[in-house]
Amino acid sequence: MLQEESSEKSKIAESEELNFDKPNFKFVPKGNHEWRQQGYFIVCKSCEIEHATFIGPKKLLIGFNSKNEPIFKDRFKVEGRQNLP
Repeated sequence: MLQEESSEKSKIAESEELNFDKPNFKFVPKGNHEWRQQGYFIVCKSCEIEHATFIGPKKLLIGFNSKNEPIFKDRFKVEGRQNLP
């Protein structure tokens, strides 16, 4: 009995077609994002779907301005940090 149910579920899963050009949901990002740096990316932690922007190895997120835009500094020019090659 369990095998029949599992085989029916697998048949349904195999026949399911996904259309990524027209998804069945709509993602509307919030106006303000809660950005956190993770490696070479800044990642938004406040939206329903996690999204990120590549900033590269030379940038360091240090804060936000009055418009809630990220402020970056050159990673190798931040005081107290050892210059890396």
